[in-house]
Amino acid sequence: MAESQETPHLRSYCYVGGDYHQTALGHVMEGQMYVEKLTPSCGCTRPYPIIFIQGGGQSGTNWLNKPDGGNGWASWFLEHGYEVYLIDHTATGRSPLNPKSNVSYSAFPAEYVQQRFTAVQNFSLWPQAHLHTQWPGSGMIGDPIFDKYYTSIIPVPTNQAFQEINMRNALIALLDKSGPAIVLTHSTGGLYGWSIADARPRLIKALIQVEPKGPPFREAIFSTRFTRPWGLTSIPLTYDPAPTDSTAPLTMKTIPTSDESRIDCILQEEPAKQLTNLREVPILIVTAEASYHATYDHSFKLFLEQAGCEKVEHLKLSDREIHGNGHLMFLEKNSDEIAGILEAWISGTVGKGGEAEGD
Repeated sequence: MAESQETPHLRSYCYVGGDYHQTALGHVMEGQMYVEKLTPSCGCTRPYPIIFIQGGGQSGTNWLNKPDGGNGWASWFLEHGYEVYLIDHTATGRSPLNPKSNVSYSAFPAEYVQQRFTAVQNFSLWPQAHLHTQWPGSGMIGDPIFDKYYTSIIPVPTNQAFQEINMRNALIALLDKSGPAIVLTHSTGGLYGWSIADARPRLIKALIQVEPKGPPFREAIFSTRFTRPWGLTSIPLTYDPAPTDSTAPLTMKTIPTSDESRIDCILQEEPAKQLTNLREVPILIVTAEASYHATYDHSFKLFLEQAGCEKVEHLKLSDREIHGNGHLMFLEKNSDEIAGILEAWISGTVGKGGEAEGD
């Protein structure tokens, strides 16, 4: 198997966030987050760094290299002049957990990963699944590339609201330290992208949501549970007018679809409350052709525009003649091609170098 080529860079790390908590033995820290900063050895040529926020079951390492030995997106963007930040979600990986916190964990079984991410064409759980061709290898247990990927899966806390609160606080600390940045999220990481953009909108120069956890309000395809009462998150976001009922902050209506390859959208009842802090944040939703997100990511654009967000784009990779990708597009065979499209959008949004456009 070919090994990825080393991308010359400088490396530093730190921990951000966290609070002291009293225990029977004394004070311990909770909620701190591990952060790695990688800087091109020849210097940065782009105006803002990229903060990568991975999905559930992943760590910051999943952005570095691919399981087939190729370079990952962090390496690609380093080669193109960007400083990058990689994190481990709070209470996972290298981000410590207080053992007295009574946090329960779960890990994705290999069968779950096969069915939803790496071999979706074998299971046909949603209409677009048969289009999946870009995962290297069979995507099944016993294939060396699948097995290598599965060794990177880490347990995650089962209490999502617990993670959303801790991640919001840690990312605030990171952005206050790093200054203005581009935030690029994947899957569950999308929850944290919405909340940090709401908390620090002036520091988010662009928000790229690669198949963020969704759709608005509820789960889909594998469940229909309503888990995000704030539309995009399970924890509060800033709306105007401010909701008066924290358990049901938004009223909902269903927008039916006649397209059998998509699910119905759930939006707010009119007049819709406005996401005032996200109004001016440039947002890109990215959807792969063969992913289960192809059934519902269009709902995000509709929800955000209804809530007053003025700079929202939905990039369907198939519209750019990029075919066959699943939910883990950043690890698939054509990941460099996708990175190039994202970089072109970033450059068009914040500029290529020097002062950012609009500053």
